[in-house]
Amino acid sequence: MNITSSIRALVCYAILITGTAYAQDQESTQAGARCQGPAISPAPGQIVVDRENPAWFRYHEGGPFFISGPGDPEGFLYLGTRNPDGTRDGDQMKIINRMAGTGANCIYLMAIRSHGGDGDSTQNPYINSDLSQGLSEPILAQWETWFRAMDEHGIVIFFIFFDDDADPFGRELPADGELKPQTTEFIDAMVDRFKHHKHLIWCVAEEYLEGFTKEHAEKVAQRIRERDDRGHPIAIHQNEGTSFDFKGSPYFDQFAVQWNKPTPEELNAGTVAAWKDVEGRVNINIAEFMIGGEELPFSGTGEELRRKIWAIAMGGGYSMAIGMDLITTPIEDLKYCGRLVRFMEATRFPETAPRNDLARAQTTYVLAKPGHVYIAYSETGSQLGLAMLAGRYEIKWCNPVTGTWVNEGVREIAEGDQVFERPAGFQNETALYLSNVP
Repeated sequence: MNITSSIRALVCYAILITGTAYAQDQESTQAGARCQGPAISPAPGQIVVDRENPAWFRYHEGGPFFISGPGDPEGFLYLGTRNPDGTRDGDQMKIINRMAGTGANCIYLMAIRSHGGDGDSTQNPYINSDLSQGLSEPILAQWETWFRAMDEHGIVIFFIFFDDDADPFGRELPADGELKPQTTEFIDAMVDRFKHHKHLIWCVAEEYLEGFTKEHAEKVAQRIRERDDRGHPIAIHQNEGTSFDFKGSPYFDQFAVQWNKPTPEELNAGTVAAWKDVEGRVNINIAEFMIGGEELPFSGTGEELRRKIWAIAMGGGYSMAIGMDLITTPIEDLKYCGRLVRFMEATRFPETAPRNDLARAQTTYVLAKPGHVYIAYSETGSQLGLAMLAGRYEIKWCNPVTGTWVNEGVREIAEGDQVFERPAGFQNETALYLSNVP
């Protein structure tokens, strides 16, 4: 990367994180001009990085944002019979309408699944599926219809440019270290076409090392950053492992990872390990977690799924469950995701970090900013304990199964180990939320 590119990257990233105008010195102004406009300008209500707590996202000019929902169907854009103009006669709108109102708030989808990816040769947005013929307007117009409906229902478009193993423009960067013109044209077209959506996260590639070198993937992210004057978050997806390959890069806001562990305890431990690895500088998305085998749903269902997504959340991460085809997926599974989203967004979770060391009594996991916010979760116990700092706290309980709340009001709490008895009517899982009151 040359000096000019480095300056440009740092200026772009500073704008995204701080939301301020570009610096007025000449060098920064020139670099800013290359970043598509005088400033990053997110739309009100758009998902952006929380500049005070970059481990999480928020709504621009609004409150905190949490994600829990399907890590599927990967072939969403290509479901159904292919029409002569490349559009599809599938269940996309049925899926969107089925999700609407459940609170589950993401669909994990790919733009290019051909050329080595998991799709067939037709699964790309080009005329006649031929990269040399240019992008297909009917296909992109149909995508826009679906994306608009998702956006209206608060469903995140988790837009993955390239499927795992897909390398339509080559795995390696050219010798000059710059993207090929075809790659740049594709990225620019996608960003320009869809950046107006509020519920949008860009993801460079799924399991990126299967189709890209690290340098190539980072260069793609750089191009997205420079092109998107709305400042949408940018993710990269890795296959297994809790060590982020791009620590210190100014181009990534989310570490998405496939973490195939069968138990809630292992998922929580992996999420915590990833959080510690990035030191809260980007957010964690456990995007795909499997229980083994080839039968749907790969991530479990019912109580098993519910405990897993709560374990991930309590480890400091978002979750996208693989194996939700969204046609046969039980509505209650989607509602479990939605209840988790509503719980988290009703708390001060962006201030917290994973703190299982503070768990006492029958508490399983803890998120906390000691002296300010505590979120405790128990899988089975009726007595939730915490090692706390003294203070005046509002105490609330939530039932993860039903989503119902019980408010116990405000209490003075002494420093030390404290035990709280859950309200009557709660069974199995329980969440406890304590927030300091001035």
